[in-house]
Amino acid sequence: MNTQIIAATWDALSPRQTDFVEAFYQRFFERFPAYRALFPHKLDAKHLEKMVQTMALMANLSDDRSVIAPHMHKVGAAHKAYDLKMRDLANFKAVFLETLGEHLGDRWIPDAEQAWGDAFDQVLIPLMRESGVGR
Repeated sequence: MNTQIIAATWDALSPRQTDFVEAFYQRFFERFPAYRALFPHKLDAKHLEKMVQTMALMANLSDDRSVIAPHMHKVGAAHKAYDLKMRDLANFKAVFLETLGEHLGDRWIPDAEQAWGDAFDQVLIPLMRESGVGR
């Protein structure tokens, strides 16, 4: 997993990271409307900021599981009640990567897509699953 590319592409979105997260959720709910019911009626700044912070941790610390694991286990525990399956995590990943690519433009090179895909597959999803999500 190329953590330098992950960090560089995430940092390239600054200060548009919250705009990216809003665009991600809009597309996620358009593509998968059933998920909308799992979220507050209006996604407030606090919810968006949580996602920005989680992805910032992912970008900067994904190569050190001991640092990111407690946070991701907490996120997983908060989502356990929704009975999410692997396909739900895969749907999230697919829309996230698609939206990220559009927001990064020419910075979205194959190595960046691979690095982010690896981060989901090797860190984010396994840590969520350790919390009982995606089974």
